[in-house]
Amino acid sequence: MTQTLERQAGGLYIQTSNQQQIAFPLKHTEVQAQVAGNISRVEVTQSFENPFTTTLEAVYIFPLPDEAAVDDMLIRIGDRTIQGSIKKRQEAQQIYEQAKQQGRTAGLLEQERDNIFTQSLANIKPGEQIDVIIRYTESLKFTAGNYEFVFPMVVGPRYIPGTTIEDNTQGGGSAAAPMLQNQDTDLVPDASRLNAPILPAGTRSRHDINVTVEIDAGVEIQDISSPSHQIQIAYEGQRVKVKLAGGDTIPNKDLILRYQVAGKSTQATLLTQNDERGGHFAVYLIPAIQYRPEQLVPKDMVFLIDTSGSQSGAPLMQCQELMRRFINGLNPDDTFSIIDFSDTTQQLSPVPLPNTQQNRALAINYINQLNAGGGTEMLRGIRAVLNFPVTDPGRLRSIVLLTDGYIGNENQILAEVQRHLKPGTRLYSFGAGSSVNRFLLNRIAELGRGMARVIRYDEPTDQVVEKFFRQINNPVLANINLQWEGDGASPVMYPSIPPDLFAEQPLVLFGRKPDSRAGKLHITGIAAGGTRYQHTFQLDFTATGNPAIAQLWGRSRIKDLMNQMVIGETKLGVEAVTDTALTYQLLSQYTAFVAVSDDVRVNPSEASVSVQVPVEMPEGISYEGIFGSAVAPMISTPSTAPEFLQRRRRPESMAQSAPAPISPPVPMAEMPPMAKPSFDVMDLFKVEKKKAKKESNYPIPGGGNFGTTDAELEELAEKLSEIAPVYRPQIVSISGLDQQMLSLLTQHLQSIQFSTIFTGNLVFELQISKGRVRQVVLDEQLSSLKEHEVIEKIRRSLLTWRIPRIFTTTVILTIQMQQV
Repeated sequence: MTQTLERQAGGLYIQTSNQQQIAFPLKHTEVQAQVAGNISRVEVTQSFENPFTTTLEAVYIFPLPDEAAVDDMLIRIGDRTIQGSIKKRQEAQQIYEQAKQQGRTAGLLEQERDNIFTQSLANIKPGEQIDVIIRYTESLKFTAGNYEFVFPMVVGPRYIPGTTIEDNTQGGGSAAAPMLQNQDTDLVPDASRLNAPILPAGTRSRHDINVTVEIDAGVEIQDISSPSHQIQIAYEGQRVKVKLAGGDTIPNKDLILRYQVAGKSTQATLLTQNDERGGHFAVYLIPAIQYRPEQLVPKDMVFLIDTSGSQSGAPLMQCQELMRRFINGLNPDDTFSIIDFSDTTQQLSPVPLPNTQQNRALAINYINQLNAGGGTEMLRGIRAVLNFPVTDPGRLRSIVLLTDGYIGNENQILAEVQRHLKPGTRLYSFGAGSSVNRFLLNRIAELGRGMARVIRYDEPTDQVVEKFFRQINNPVLANINLQWEGDGASPVMYPSIPPDLFAEQPLVLFGRKPDSRAGKLHITGIAAGGTRYQHTFQLDFTATGNPAIAQLWGRSRIKDLMNQMVIGETKLGVEAVTDTALTYQLLSQYTAFVAVSDDVRVNPSEASVSVQVPVEMPEGISYEGIFGSAVAPMISTPSTAPEFLQRRRRPESMAQSAPAPISPPVPMAEMPPMAKPSFDVMDLFKVEKKKAKKESNYPIPGGGNFGTTDAELEELAEKLSEIAPVYRPQIVSISGLDQQMLSLLTQHLQSIQFSTIFTGNLVFELQISKGRVRQVVLDEQLSSLKEHEVIEKIRRSLLTWRIPRIFTTTVILTIQMQQV
């Protein structure tokens, strides 16, 4: 059987007259979008076909819009349709695996990030085609009179930082390329689920895509254009149908469709919906704020530019052009500086520079000499810009980030911004490229109380920069307050704290009133010159309304809850997201759609082939920048087979995947003894000395710095070794592990040490499966220790614990800090 599969692998490549094509299972994607006013309803059909002579499982990593409310999934086999159902993610995974082992055809749709999804389709017969249909609702972007519909087509390769987690199920393996490793790390524990195999240069799969967008705005539609694709436009009265032109069907870039509508109907829109879950509403408000140029406030602009390998070529050139225009577009009284990052972080100047002709020339020269290369160590850049000196507190500090966002540790970046961005600072994000990480760009701007803008690498920059300055120079509508007038409880609205508004940017609110009772929503704020602004909406939930509004409220609530957990998952947060997703039938990181055929369709005792569908390199991205050479390896999960194929022989029984029994809590007195480890203060100081040379002269207790000689350092270390206490986490109680596993976990925790005692306890819930700790959730109600740095260090360590046995269980772990 194995020899047959090896010969199958050699038959994947089909030579064509033009270029090498690869016959993989994803054959075609069809997108049908219906746009009515501010809302789009989109149906995505993925057609999979088995080109082999053996049973196939296809796994496909693909993008959707980061704010899409995905609420339906089904699979179609011939004339049969199997409706998917929403389940808790672990439950859906178990249902899928069981169906696969039984020989049933099954589909599993999971969310890895807000904009990255995985579609798994098991037991496709040889020569058979199966369609997977996904449906979602999205609220359209609207800025400065333009509506924008975006459909992403490919996930750009993500840079994965952190310490590699060894996985028992993969048999080791190493990163395939320094820029694009595909192994899980303590910072990105799901890295292997983010990066799809990349097709080598000069080849492409037969996968193509077609998109049809029908727009009914209720009024005349004007100026339809696409900066990304060639399109065909057909007018039918006030309705417009837009399709991709025949020669532009390779799925390697975001589809961007922009249009305007006649009249002023977009100035204020109210949509409602009512069902057994309550009354839901969406408010779109675009205040007409007047301003005078003399009201401009002097700004302190700090530009943070990504110069990592993925920016190589056209993206970096576009960022450089944007930067030159930014510098030349500053107001006379503004100050500025530039920081760039990749593996290292550099800066134009240690302090903000006045906007003089000489300083502008210095900046332009600095920009022109930037080169792309290395990893996307964005955290270093973010920390550098957040800590950049402020020399004039009276200026409004504005940070402008320019990046493609190709990283896997988004939450680490968002947490840094959330915790350390100063109240008076604004953070704006610009994405330059054909398939940028809009999830990161949008969220970082929201947390930074700024705005996000995506520009293709081949779009003109002058209008983009002009509009940016027009928006940030204009006074905003600040101190926005929402007040409910009417019977019953006030509605629950998202975003929970309305952001400041920039000129030409709408306020979009989603609300839910559980009792569906009518009332008025008053929106007030302070406009330019201290002018009071007020607008009132009358809400009535007597009609059923638009069903999409409820889904969008559910999606907004999930987004708000996930924003609260960028620092780390918490038990209440995970439960709230899960409950909301199940109530509104939405895909989330804790729920998944699963669909299973009733009948057994293949012989469960036969071997099968699992194929991870390769994807195109995003248009405009350099192979050399990502892989270091023109020929890209097809990165996949490590295995002994060709990288894009994983052979899977079904087990004779399912005993190995059965959940381990939950053991009662083990009291502290019964814990295995922990040997007191040696503590080499000299080693610690050597590490700190190396770190200090990179950063600064770092003061230590008793005076001195790390410029001290080795002899002096050794003497100091000898003294401190006698008095410096060491604290490590000690297990107080645990359930879900036997004594042998408990002993191994205790030994693993010895690697964590602190020089300061932190009082209190931490309670974690660990999800273990397939030889790995897959999830570490803090029980914030039962935990009394609140220091984020301690929690994060322990969480990351628990994720790297290598478990010698393959089993599935839930572990409840309570630990405290103790001196050893």
